[in-house]
Amino acid sequence: MSVIITPQNWIAELPDPVRTRVAERMKFIDLASGEVLKQAGDKPDGMFQVQSGYLRLLGLHPDGRQHLILLYGPGNPFCETTMVSRRAYHVHTTSALVATRVGRVDTEDFWDLYYSHPEIPEALCRKFASSISWAFQTRELQVTSKLRSRIVDMLVTIAKHAGQERASGITFELPISHTDIAEHLDVTRQAVQRECSFLSQAKLIQRSGDQWFISNTLAKGHSST
Repeated sequence: MSVIITPQNWIAELPDPVRTRVAERMKFIDLASGEVLKQAGDKPDGMFQVQSGYLRLLGLHPDGRQHLILLYGPGNPFCETTMVSRRAYHVHTTSALVATRVGRVDTEDFWDLYYSHPEIPEALCRKFASSISWAFQTRELQVTSKLRSRIVDMLVTIAKHAGQERASGITFELPISHTDIAEHLDVTRQAVQRECSFLSQAKLIQRSGDQWFISNTLAKGHSST
């Protein structure tokens, strides 16, 4: 069960009047592919929600290399943890994977909504609890699952969230590289290339540039969050 991307959207769970109040406070930002929204070390200035497109959350290795942690897709809110935990700065970088539009609720508006509507902290509590469960699941997968299964699970999860169904499988178009997969799974790029070559030769996955194809054999054989 991969957590590279999820359908999580606590804003959609709010009662209609509260959801309307949140929407009224949103300002919209358009990002070009590769454009950075938040740099590690930046001071927080609000919470966000993806309206269209995809962003990547990037961590930093001690040697300065970035690694892929998560993808945010349409509907996903983010940066609430930084707000609620009262962090002085962002610890990760968030950048657009493709052309993306996000909505931002500024800091002052966020806290006004948070204290005015108890449904918001309740929804956030459920999100944070789910995030803790996902973290445990990810750790368990690292210990118990073979690399090929983890790669397949990651690709199937992305496909089911960002792809289009075809007669023989699912296609999606995102600039996800073998290096991205390796960094997310904390393994070498060479190991990922070896496993992807096997899957490609078996006609279970195909990749051409940013275009990925996941066969029904894989898509129907794996679950995702």
